Amino acid sequence: MKKKLLVLISIFIPILIVDQITKYIIANNISFYGKITVIKHYFNIVHVNNAGVAFGIMGNASKYIIILFTLAIIIALIYALFRVKIYTNLFIVSSSLIISGAVSNLINRIFQGFVVDFIDIHIYQYHWPSFNVADSCVVVGTILLFISIIKYI
Repeated sequence: MKKKLLVLISIFIPILIVDQITKYIIANNISFYGKITVIKHYFNIVHVNNAGVAFGIMGNASKYIIILFTLAIIIALIYALFRVKIYTNLFIVSSSLIISGAVSNLINRIFQGFVVDFIDIHIYQYHWPSFNVADSCVVVGTILLFISIIKYI
């Protein structure tokens, strides 16, 4: 239990800080829909607001529905992290990544009604939906969580 809490806190705090700082820097230094080309044809820093969840899904849903949905996921993951008898490092780290990213985005949704997305990966005109640090943590954490569960079964 102590190990899980220590890992969660050691992942949560840096992710929260980095994600919030990067969103703040983008929102205050790049105009809305502005773009900085980092690697031509492959990588830009942009400024877009996402009122939905991952990849703009549920973009037309009520802010409160998205907040409740996110809270439910966070609570379920925290419950699973501390109640499920899986003690592998991969399970603990993956759960912590998802919780950290979800909480960071939740903070923005509560206070702003949206999150700032700024990482734009593309190949010429074919763009992946823009995302942020918290989104990356949720996606990587989810992939690792599936791997940890499959390895455990």
